[in-house]
Amino acid sequence: MTEMLLNWNKDLTEQVDKNRSTPLHFAASLCKDFAASLSEYTVITWMSRTPLIPVLLANPVQLYQQDSEGLYPIHVAASSGAIRTIKYLIEEQPDEIAGLVDFKGRTFLHVAVERGRRNIVEYAHRTRSLARIFNMQDNDGNTAMHIAVRNGNKYIFCILLRNRKVNLNILNNQGQTPLEIADSKIHEGFYYVWNPEKLILLALTHCNASGGCRRADHFQKKQADEAKESEKLTTSTQTLGIGSVLIVTVTFGAILAIPGGYKADDHYNGGTPTLAGRYIFDAFTMANTIAFICSTLAIIHLMYSGMAMVSWPLRRRHFNISLFLAFSSVISLGAAFMLGMYLVLAPVARWTAIAICVMMMIASLCLFTEPLHAPRVAIAMYVRKGNQVLPVIARVLLIRTLITYWPCVVIFGWAAISTKYGAHKTWMNHERHRTTEVIE
Repeated sequence: MTEMLLNWNKDLTEQVDKNRSTPLHFAASLCKDFAASLSEYTVITWMSRTPLIPVLLANPVQLYQQDSEGLYPIHVAASSGAIRTIKYLIEEQPDEIAGLVDFKGRTFLHVAVERGRRNIVEYAHRTRSLARIFNMQDNDGNTAMHIAVRNGNKYIFCILLRNRKVNLNILNNQGQTPLEIADSKIHEGFYYVWNPEKLILLALTHCNASGGCRRADHFQKKQADEAKESEKLTTSTQTLGIGSVLIVTVTFGAILAIPGGYKADDHYNGGTPTLAGRYIFDAFTMANTIAFICSTLAIIHLMYSGMAMVSWPLRRRHFNISLFLAFSSVISLGAAFMLGMYLVLAPVARWTAIAICVMMMIASLCLFTEPLHAPRVAIAMYVRKGNQVLPVIARVLLIRTLITYWPCVVIFGWAAISTKYGAHKTWMNHERHRTTEVIE
């Protein structure tokens, strides 16, 4: 239909609407890219279906026409996330369109970062001819990195950080570097260390980003509002308390229904677990015990953190301790579930038991990696700084590993000790009992 209208009257491409948008603005806003790859099939499919090409060929001048907001068609495509349109305009048209700026001085890269269009930023990162626009500043002096840090978009930040041509020390009109903007995003009071804003600040710091030349006391944060922080702490305490209570209930019930059951009353050591003395059983018992103890202590600390009569620093300390204990109880509960299933299934379905253990270990990685957030930042830091950041990454991974899996060390370590030294004592008691029966 577009081609039919253009064959009838090409002057339609010169008309604009009340926002001064040309037909090319509308065609560039369409996001039917079908695929983002550069394979010949997808390119041909896109070119045969998009109205962009006939509209552009009918009047190429539209490329350099702005709407009422100063946006060129390439800005509209970036705002809509039309990656295939961006690729076509950059590859087929003159190079100067990549540097076109709107009334705010923004390039299409600024717009893509502002709107969170990760695919377009990734394409610009891979295209060498676009290296010059990464450090271009808008009317406020902000580069694409400034905007990514301000918006707290971790994915786009990592793409820009991987690009070594991106300057991390450019000052905007307020005299702020990306590092200063990142620092201003961190508020006083409770703040989760793995939040995107915190990761961005740590990454910029370890990549030796400059803090500008302004006085440090001008950037000191105001004292946290104790009333707001107290409300935040109370809400968090309620959420964490529900999980801790559930874990206490589950672990207490597991003691009453031990895998393998109990020996008969007329049997030697009647009423004791039938699988006692085995390595897996000892590990299961220890895992269940650690989960019960950690969740119980977490509840006690949460009680203190939720009391308004307790001073604010103590409440904060109790909450941090309870958070650590609750996290450890989840790991221990997962280990207890895995070991319990193995005890029950291993004699009759060994491969199923092994599959369950593997699935549980993979599931624990989600807690370890903070749903793949931190590794993405670590990779970007390594690409930019190379081996210089390896000690930092290794230290963070080691600390995170110890914090996450310390219950596993205790569980399997104790099971090994118990199996080694407890088996001999059990055998001696059994022989003594048999001797007594023979004498009688």
